[in-house]
Amino acid sequence: MIELEWDPEVETPATIAVIGGGPVGLEAAIYGRFLGYFVSIFEQRRVAHRLLDWHDRPLAVTVGECTTSMGHAAIAAQNPEYVRRPKGDVYTGRSFAEEYLLPLAKTDLLFDDIHFLSPVVDVSRCRTYVTDEIERQERCNDEFRILVEGRHRGPWVSRADIVIDCRGIVQKQSGMGPGGGLAIGEAALRDSFLLHTPLDRKFEAKSVARKHVCLVGQSVRAVQFATEYLQQFGADAGSRLTWVVRSDRRHDGSWIECALSTIREAACNIVIVECLGVEQIQRNEAGSYQLRFLRDDDSTVEMACDAVISLTSGRSVGLSSELIEGKPAIAVSESSFITNEPGLYVLRGGSIEDGAGVGLSAAFRNIRELFAMLAGRQDLDLYDIIAKQENAAG
Repeated sequence: MIELEWDPEVETPATIAVIGGGPVGLEAAIYGRFLGYFVSIFEQRRVAHRLLDWHDRPLAVTVGECTTSMGHAAIAAQNPEYVRRPKGDVYTGRSFAEEYLLPLAKTDLLFDDIHFLSPVVDVSRCRTYVTDEIERQERCNDEFRILVEGRHRGPWVSRADIVIDCRGIVQKQSGMGPGGGLAIGEAALRDSFLLHTPLDRKFEAKSVARKHVCLVGQSVRAVQFATEYLQQFGADAGSRLTWVVRSDRRHDGSWIECALSTIREAACNIVIVECLGVEQIQRNEAGSYQLRFLRDDDSTVEMACDAVISLTSGRSVGLSSELIEGKPAIAVSESSFITNEPGLYVLRGGSIEDGAGVGLSAAFRNIRELFAMLAGRQDLDLYDIIAKQENAAG
């Protein structure tokens, strides 16, 4: 059992707040409900919205790796006609959401306690300040206060004994300029840039068809845009893509070089520009963009285009609560979900841009370990219990 400076065990019925309505958040919530906890889920948009946006791209893992026996059992209890896919099949983003995540969210165990369009903007204690130098156990005994900015309801407050942050990670995007800094004029124009790649659910073909588009960046998402553009618009003589990448790519992996090589070898309308970055960007009254690239320390080159999409690299950052910002997680190698704030846990499932579904198996393992700790039973494994029941039944 994990040794902490406070007693992590919480008896049922207790209240658990789950922040995030994606695959990890729903799984944590259903596990807690199976154990008898009261659970509330706070989702800033809609359940599984990122998987729906992933649309018809296949996930990077099989059905068996991104679903659990508990999730299937909950859906089957709600819908006796439910037929699960074979474990070796591969969902698309949309089918994962529509066939598994949304039915799971609509079960009686969860649906009434999911707050849609309700981003959590702050987490605090009810009586204890983050700077109070008191025993950890005393902090643990104080309820959490959760401030929610409801899209329709407005600001409101919820309380919980346990908070599980399942919002995942995001890429903090760097600028288009040299060294990842902002180009001159970039901040003022960012809201006018394109947002979606050709296979996204919200992509509109008219945003790139018969236009000159400038793609800046060499992130996984940028490679995705370029390869999907090549497939759908690469032979369109009236369309053109200029892909701006760093001339110095010694820190990047082979994936970017593979993509660049594929495009260079293809007879297509994609032009690759290697430079230090975009020095300046501006937009004229007609809506066209004028970009100035810094080729090296002393020379620049200018280009005009109809549309810009910036998919620069960045660093992954956790969407942690203000309660733990600036504080390192406790060094417990087996349980990365533990933080320095008693009762506040962080579960991550990987970034969808790095391959949807990657990291979910580890997240499910951490969910099992977390609830075994909360229940005070090291051997507790509901996944195993349900799987054995299913095998015995047939």
